[in-house]
Amino acid sequence: MRPDGFSYGIRETGARPVKQKWGMILSDKILEERGYFWWHEEPIPKGHFAPSSLVTGTLSINEIGKIHLELDGYLNGEHGPIATLIDRDRELPGDKAIQGKLKDSNKNVLLLGLRKHGGRFSSNGVSFEGFAATNCLVTRGAFPLSNDPLQFDALDVELTGMEDWLRLGNIETKRTRSRITARHRLPKSDMWQLDDGILTIRYDISGPFPSQYSRRSHELTLIECASINFSPKNMLPLTEMRTEYGRMQDLFILLTGSEYSLAWPRLKAGKDTFDLYFHGHGRSSKAPTWDDCWTNFVQLRERFGEIFSLWRRKHNDFGPGFYLYLGTRRGMKLYVEHRFVNLIWGIESLHRKKNGRSSMPTKLEQKIQRILLQIEGEDDREWLEGRLRNVSEPSLQQRLFEIFRHLPFDFDRKRLNRFCEECARCRNDISHFGGQRHEGDYQNFVIDVAKKSEAIGYLYHALLLQEIGIDSALLRQWIFDGPKSFAVKYTLREVGLLPEEAKDHSSM
Repeated sequence: MRPDGFSYGIRETGARPVKQKWGMILSDKILEERGYFWWHEEPIPKGHFAPSSLVTGTLSINEIGKIHLELDGYLNGEHGPIATLIDRDRELPGDKAIQGKLKDSNKNVLLLGLRKHGGRFSSNGVSFEGFAATNCLVTRGAFPLSNDPLQFDALDVELTGMEDWLRLGNIETKRTRSRITARHRLPKSDMWQLDDGILTIRYDISGPFPSQYSRRSHELTLIECASINFSPKNMLPLTEMRTEYGRMQDLFILLTGSEYSLAWPRLKAGKDTFDLYFHGHGRSSKAPTWDDCWTNFVQLRERFGEIFSLWRRKHNDFGPGFYLYLGTRRGMKLYVEHRFVNLIWGIESLHRKKNGRSSMPTKLEQKIQRILLQIEGEDDREWLEGRLRNVSEPSLQQRLFEIFRHLPFDFDRKRLNRFCEECARCRNDISHFGGQRHEGDYQNFVIDVAKKSEAIGYLYHALLLQEIGIDSALLRQWIFDGPKSFAVKYTLREVGLLPEEAKDHSSM
């Protein structure tokens, strides 16, 4: 028998402290609102917005997209309120979803990828349950009653914070002693036909709403803005739209050199629009400035559709060769050694994918067979055969040299070869010895690894831009004559890729 008032609490909302004012919940979350919630598959009576089994609760989404629903009771289920004990942190089947109607905004929500999270079972008090979700769709429209996976025909992302990369500047102002005038003409949308859809960048301006009447005010704010839209030929499910959005995020890391996070995506299905939130979205909040950017849109406008297509295709084809670099650019802090080996692994993978497996020369293969035939012991012969199987494969030093020498930077071959040799030795020491091979001041070793990582980061970034069709002249300009070239060339000198006396590209 449980004593009166027995309570088993597993409340783990993780919510920040909130204040109540005039019935509203105030917090720094991007969404926190009361509403009514029910299982998505439950039928809704005609003339009603929800089934009678609805439960009130609070939906919250924090800045990195962590989604949590805390109910005031519990939804219909096999075990009732005791499910809070039985199913703690259990993932629900993939087709299970929770639908809701938010109270203040009157928007509809759909929570997908559910897991039990938080709640409490009490024999003499309030029992309630909570859920975490992987995805949350928010719309003013309606969700289909079917349990079939949702399909979408467009992905739309506002390019807020990318104004310097876009080189927006179409507001003309003029001031005299007695008057200030501002003029703006909306640019035409840029559109590119892709093999599997249409890519569009649309422009807009935020300001007073259109009206036939003039307005009087003590202030006026005009802000140019743009959005990027990808409309595939065939409708795509949510998982694939998220993949497209992730690739779009990574592309802008490369083009801008910034870890700034794009705005939350908006999905479209027919006339309905859905705001999508998901866990793990957040990165840097600092928007790129013009001097951060490796490229700008004016330089790429004519070929942007081609660059976008190449990026999507090669991201898929090269896999780790692309994303191991991008993994170091998503705002996650890494140890110096970890960052270094990630970069080397990525470049090695890129080289293997681009060049394939090396075939063994016929003479070398014949020599190996002659040696193996002279060994009598079968175990010894198999051991040596395994050791010699990859003898024709290029060394790590050779792979690094071959891939870096194709960059349009005209490094001295001896300097580049020495740098690649040092990087290969350093990677092997970290992989096989956990750090430096010989005793010594480890701090000096870490500093040396950090310098090499910084240089490799610039070269790797340039490699990926080159792969997706960025012109060699633009890459040379950014490295040697751009607004950040002093810092870049200093880094390259530190690792011996440029001579100390080099002042510009012509002196290499």
